Amino acid sequence: MLEYYKEISHYIKKLIKDEDLTKDLTQETYVKAIEIDKKTKKTIQKAYLYKIAYNLVVDKIRRNEKIVFTEYEEEKHGNSEIKSADEIITHESREEKLKKSLETLSKRNRQAFVLFVYKGYSRKEISEIMGISTNAVEKNITRSMLKIKSDMMKDD
Repeated sequence: MLEYYKEISHYIKKLIKDEDLTKDLTQETYVKAIEIDKKTKKTIQKAYLYKIAYNLVVDKIRRNEKIVFTEYEEEKHGNSEIKSADEIITHESREEKLKKSLETLSKRNRQAFVLFVYKGYSRKEISEIMGISTNAVEKNITRSMLKIKSDMMKDD
């Protein structure tokens, strides 16, 4: 199980981009995995470690939304282009639509989509993280894209 430590740490770092928090959550992932291992007397699989790490990151983000928005705000304000009020409103409206659309996706579809589009993981990496086949990953991503496209086209 410890042979995946660097891999899990890298995965968490890609999700939150905070070195200290990455170390904490990686350690917390292994603490939970060891607790589960002791209770069930079964060896924890790599995919399950990813699942624990993902759930811990999601829990942390839910408890402290600053993690997600800090990076977003830096990107948003770091842009040297001056935009008109209409452009800003349109952009924010699209972001809000996208956020709402993502929230309507099933957990599995959303996870595959976010890992693929926002985090840059390959389909093979996503299949290992989620513990499903690459074909299932492809179906989840395709369903997500079709649903989001449909949602974004509404009321335009």
